[in-house]
Amino acid sequence: MDPFGASEEQLLEFYHLKTLEPHTSWKQDSSLDFNLERWQNVSPDADNSYDILKDLLYQQQQTYEREVAMNMNDAAMSNVADPLNNKMMLPLLNKLHIPQKEKLKYLVNTKKFNVKMFLKDIHNKDSFDDLSRSLDILDKTLESQSEELKDLVQNNFTKYVRIKNRLDQIYEQFSMRYTPTTEALDNNRGQLDVNELGEKVDDAIRATTLKLKPLLETNRKINNYQATRNFIEENKEYFNLTKKLKRCLDKKDYSSLIIEYSKAKELHNQLILDAAVTEKNESGQIVNRVPKVVDKVWDEVERIVDNYRQYTWKMLLSPDEEESQNSFLPLISKLLDLTVDKNPIMAWLTVHLDHFEKRLQDVSSQMLNKIVKAQNNILQNKVETDSDEQQTASIKGVDLSYYLSIGRFFHDNTELKSNDELAFRTLSAFQGLTDSPVVVEMWLLFLRYINSLEKLCMKFVEFWEHVQNFLDGVYQITLINDKKKDNILVGDLKTIDGHKQFLQLEKEQIKHLRNRGEHFVNMLSNQLTLFFMSSQDSLSGGAMISKETGLPSDYGFTPPMTNGLSCLRYLPKMVEPLLKSVTKLAQLGISSKALEISRKLVSMITDRSVGAIAATKLRDTANFYKLEDWKVYETVTEANKNKLEYGVTQFPEIVRVFQEYSIQTTRDLLFAFEKLPVFNGISIVTYPSKRSLTAVEIQQLISMEAVLEAILKNAAKDKDNPRNSHTILTLTNLQYIRETTFPQILQYFDEAFEWNLREKKLELFSLLSKMESSIFGNYLSDLKINIRDVLEKKFHEISWATYTSNSFRAHDYVIEVLMLLVTIHSECFRIGPQLIEKVLKETQIFIAKFLFESFKPYIGNLSSDGLLQVTVDLQFFQRVLGKLLERDTEVTITACLQNCFQNNVERMQRCIKETEPIVSSNLARTSIQFAAFK
Repeated sequence: MDPFGASEEQLLEFYHLKTLEPHTSWKQDSSLDFNLERWQNVSPDADNSYDILKDLLYQQQQTYEREVAMNMNDAAMSNVADPLNNKMMLPLLNKLHIPQKEKLKYLVNTKKFNVKMFLKDIHNKDSFDDLSRSLDILDKTLESQSEELKDLVQNNFTKYVRIKNRLDQIYEQFSMRYTPTTEALDNNRGQLDVNELGEKVDDAIRATTLKLKPLLETNRKINNYQATRNFIEENKEYFNLTKKLKRCLDKKDYSSLIIEYSKAKELHNQLILDAAVTEKNESGQIVNRVPKVVDKVWDEVERIVDNYRQYTWKMLLSPDEEESQNSFLPLISKLLDLTVDKNPIMAWLTVHLDHFEKRLQDVSSQMLNKIVKAQNNILQNKVETDSDEQQTASIKGVDLSYYLSIGRFFHDNTELKSNDELAFRTLSAFQGLTDSPVVVEMWLLFLRYINSLEKLCMKFVEFWEHVQNFLDGVYQITLINDKKKDNILVGDLKTIDGHKQFLQLEKEQIKHLRNRGEHFVNMLSNQLTLFFMSSQDSLSGGAMISKETGLPSDYGFTPPMTNGLSCLRYLPKMVEPLLKSVTKLAQLGISSKALEISRKLVSMITDRSVGAIAATKLRDTANFYKLEDWKVYETVTEANKNKLEYGVTQFPEIVRVFQEYSIQTTRDLLFAFEKLPVFNGISIVTYPSKRSLTAVEIQQLISMEAVLEAILKNAAKDKDNPRNSHTILTLTNLQYIRETTFPQILQYFDEAFEWNLREKKLELFSLLSKMESSIFGNYLSDLKINIRDVLEKKFHEISWATYTSNSFRAHDYVIEVLMLLVTIHSECFRIGPQLIEKVLKETQIFIAKFLFESFKPYIGNLSSDGLLQVTVDLQFFQRVLGKLLERDTEVTITACLQNCFQNNVERMQRCIKETEPIVSSNLARTSIQFAAFK
């Protein structure tokens, strides 16, 4: 045959091609199709058996490949529907971003179909009702497909039987014709052996089984779905649990959630009894197995409830300072119903105790850091003006100028002036500053710290009332009563028994709670002790004072360079809240040790506060001389019968008001128990001891001595030139302090403390009198020196032995010395008229004695005109003084005149009489000049 003579049709038929120019692949362009119908009426024999089997295998392989290709095609998958709801699968798979290679696992008509992944990823949100409807749809689909399957089997039954018979015939012929000997294999080389035929037949059977397997699986699935549907329908309420619980959570209907969970536990227990199957496990033991779906449903129920359980724990264990029993008792009750491992009561109490301790540490740490920074700021920026040459109301950086406005602090209106108790309370309500702004800022930090501790203590007191109710069982009874009501509604009274282990606190738990409460009180005591027992130097290092010096710097709870006014203003605002809060802590009855800690704490706070007031008062009072402006502040009436009015500066008033206010404040601190209630017979602030009152008495007297010390400091400035208005005002101030200020202060002290200082013979007044005498004596000494200088200068200008005159006027030494007395009279008259008499008494006696001694050398050596002049001068001097003339002065002048006349009294009297007109003339001429003496 000519190999090149074949026609195109012959080539296509021989090579089984659709075209001679294939564009894709040989398989796709192949026209080979194994038609088994040609063997339908042919009996298999030795010649055609192999061909029949070969066609059968090729046809099976081609069918499988076509089926796989069709399943992997999106076009093929686009027509595949979800058997549970008849929705197209391909859009859903694309929406869920399922990879292409994984899509076959979600298609029910493929061999790779995975029912777990299908339900988990496609139908994970379906409810019981949704699944029930899906099962109805699937049931109808299976019913229709079962009819189709039946028709398919009936229509192809005959064909399958024939094929089976032919395969049997082929196998029989191979068995009869061939033997498994080596000789047979050699004689039939190239022919199919029986063993090989068996393998091929097994492959064919496997292929056929693969084709029939979906049919068998479908029937099994129908039976399984039907059984599952019946089981679900019978336990519909159980399978609806998760949906109900989720709905309760979504609606935040937590009461219904608890009820549904209680019902769920009953359903689950009953279902375990009904659905359990007895079988042997791997160890050979007999156990009860329940359907896995039951465990899965219950796991989901527990997961939902556990989420709510965790949420409830979170709500319960989130410390809230405004919690009431209406907020935490329901949460504890819910947790008991939700079956918890640890005691919610102890957990709630413990987390709150931890919160209070942490809060105490945080507040103290944060505020003390801010206080130390404020302290450093004061020390770095405060300017010290401690020089007497600088007339500023400041001493070592302490601003004392606010004392000048002390009257405004206490007497804002006339009503308050008539009520001392109300008057002294106006400083707290005063809106202005009582100290430098930087110092006040630190005081406000102190108040903020104390207020934070007070609020924390009050919250702890409120919290401990809850603790006490748990310790007494009050809240447990409330919980049990509420549960009885709920259980009556639910129908299970036994659930209460399961809560008794949590509701009944053990002795160790009660002891633990009391120890925790005692620990909080001790922590508070340690923080306050560190604060109140620190010095201004040790505060920054978090240490207590090592040695007291009695200075304001010993008290770290006061700002550096603070004055006494702000100390009196802000310290009570710090101490009073602390005394109240610590008293309430003690009255909780936590333990006897907590009570003792509280007593020691308030005693220490009170003592240190009183000491701080005394120290700042003493320092400021001793430096009040800085406040003296030497202006008459008010005119007062002398206490004696003369009723003379004299002027004083503001100094005595500042002293009185400051002393009285410090006494009042100290008294309020020591007698704080009067304002604190007694509860359960507990009162940790008691009547002050005699030792404390004696210490206050000593401090009071020392501070009053400091007033005199301040006066002396000012007087010392004029020591070299005492004859001025400052000395006069000093003397009037001392007189007013002696007669009025100090007696008022002592009376106020005695009334405040029920003491008897006024009845004691105090050295204070002796010291005051000595001061008056000393200052007045210094004033007189300077005046006498001045008088002496005037007299010596003018007196010795006259030559008494040769003196002659025609006019006989009062001589200059008398006129000038009298004018000096007029000046002194004028100075005293305005501000210290009560001093005039004393000054004139001392000075005129001094003048008389000076003249007496000055004329002694001239006795017997005076000219006649000199005797006349002496008589005129001495008589003029006496008559100018008039009523102010002292008896001693008159006697001395007379004695002096007698000496000049050499004790010739008759001659002296005659001369006095003769010069009387001259004296009267001089008096008339100088009447205006010396009018002050009238």
